[in-house]
Amino acid sequence: MTTREHRVVRSGEGTNVGAIGLGIYTRLTGADTKGAYSLFEYVVPPELGGPPTHIHSREDELFICVQGKVTIELDGQEHVLGQGDSLLMPRGVPHMFYNPFDEETRVVAVVSPPGLENYYRELSELPPGPRDMTLVAQVMTRHGLSLQKKS
Repeated sequence: MTTREHRVVRSGEGTNVGAIGLGIYTRLTGADTKGAYSLFEYVVPPELGGPPTHIHSREDELFICVQGKVTIELDGQEHVLGQGDSLLMPRGVPHMFYNPFDEETRVVAVVSPPGLENYYRELSELPPGPRDMTLVAQVMTRHGLSLQKKS
């Protein structure tokens, strides 16, 4: 007989590897899910821009807005998610998210396959201060992400 482990992870729990001005809580890693997915909670302060438009070559992301509202640009189309709304962002599709609103936003992200936790950890280890996009782009490349080139 096989036993299955279960785990309750409360809001705000997990390792905060906050980077680029966001609270990024690693709630479950690939090791926790036997390689199935990673789970994150993003805390986006009011009127904060998230990452620049980028592409994942390896992962699909499912965003679920659990508090406030978030704007997501996916393949040039803008979507505003409110509490309880979700959006699938397939790998290979340019996207970005930001919070132009006056209240904090929380988003739960399911990422499959796992591994994005390694990217966030490396980003959080960059020197403090203004974003050095050259360094950020180098970290992205190592983890299968790329910045979308402006046309």
